[in-house]
Amino acid sequence: MRFSRAVWITLLAGCGGETGGTSAPSPAEDRPLQADFEEVYRIGGIAAEGWDAFTEIADLAFDAGGRLYVRDEAASSTRIVVVDGVGGLVAEFGRRGDGPGELRDVGHMVARPGGGVVIVDNGHRAYLLFGPDGSFERTVRFAIEGASETASAETVRAAREGETLFLTRSPNARFSNGEASIEAGDRTIYRTSLADAAEATADEATAVPFAEGWEAQPEQEVTMEAADPSDMFDAFGDAFMGFVPDLVFDVLPGGGVAYSDSSAYAIKIQPTPGAPVRVIGRPLQPEPVTESLRERARARMLEALEASATGQFNGQSFDDLPPEVRAQVAAMLEEMMAGMRDAMANADFMPEVPIVRDLRTTWEGAIWVQRWGSDPLAQIDAEAPVVAGGPEREEAAAGWIDVLSPEGEYIGTLALEETPMPDAFGPGGLVAFVETDEFDVPTIILKRLPPTTPMALGSPAPGGSGDDGG
Repeated sequence: MRFSRAVWITLLAGCGGETGGTSAPSPAEDRPLQADFEEVYRIGGIAAEGWDAFTEIADLAFDAGGRLYVRDEAASSTRIVVVDGVGGLVAEFGRRGDGPGELRDVGHMVARPGGGVVIVDNGHRAYLLFGPDGSFERTVRFAIEGASETASAETVRAAREGETLFLTRSPNARFSNGEASIEAGDRTIYRTSLADAAEATADEATAVPFAEGWEAQPEQEVTMEAADPSDMFDAFGDAFMGFVPDLVFDVLPGGGVAYSDSSAYAIKIQPTPGAPVRVIGRPLQPEPVTESLRERARARMLEALEASATGQFNGQSFDDLPPEVRAQVAAMLEEMMAGMRDAMANADFMPEVPIVRDLRTTWEGAIWVQRWGSDPLAQIDAEAPVVAGGPEREEAAAGWIDVLSPEGEYIGTLALEETPMPDAFGPGGLVAFVETDEFDVPTIILKRLPPTTPMALGSPAPGGSGDDGG
């Protein structure tokens, strides 16, 4: 069993309270951009009663023709909705089951550039391929080179050409028959070709390493037996670490990837496996983690942990559980809470506060880099652990989005108070956003970047020299 000290950041990700900080002005060297996007259409919302009455939108993606694909989750059902360029329904499909083309446990949905979607189904352990009209085409079993059969994908991106997927692995934790098993997600970006599997008439596509991200902590080989899940914290009491930079990535035209894997503002461009990595960025420096910040962060971790305890287990109140089960569950959760309190009180930290929070790319090759806001404790809130039944965390609005060209030229900066990071990018400057109202009912808003905007094309703004690039 492989284990990384940083894995608890992912395994226990959950809720957090208010950050307690305010957004500082953007750095003086920022070049402001205006979020004057043209609205094309909007669908969904509280008044929707037909096919666009969405419940919980899990994925959005465009194909090369500008069709938008929506994965909507409702209770135990999954449906895929295909929308044309003016907001009309093209197709609606998705049925639970174990048969061909039926969905068992959907992890991700991505669009195929030529039309249709790939469903990453963890229940079937396979990619399910559908056409743009919802017709089922074929199943391709998936595997990740060097990983166990239980490994699943954490992030999946589809190449803008062909039938190629890029993905990262999720960590996995299990407790069964008195044995605790933890497998850490690694820091590798994998590539898999569904077209190669089709040409070879194979029914399996193996994801192979494409780019290797920096690993904050060395992995450990651990085997252990445990009387209950809380014993895992006794064995890995020093596992919790704060300010671990995320590995975030997206695809580039031509088949490469752009990714961030460290605390620094250093965006890495990997064109092909084994090729030299090119680094672009801006001359922004990460904040050092002082002893004062470490103490504040530990206090925030404990505060968020206590706030997450709601007297529920798997969405059910303790009072509704049978008495014999209630006592057992309460004892187990208290043991786990005690273990997490101890882990947080002794939490270690990376030496610097990460700058980059997310990274996405346009179809034309521009790179959008989302920076964290000025309050470092917002990152602790985003990583804070949660016990079963705890409240969902709210996304921090403070921060900025830098737009870079593929060549590394700095184009300008958008403020998150004016526009969030798009949930999906499409051809011709299309961008899609999901907004939810006070009742958590989602609305999809499709917009278009101005046709000649450097935000889409990845070219310098008029009169811009790009001197701020790294």
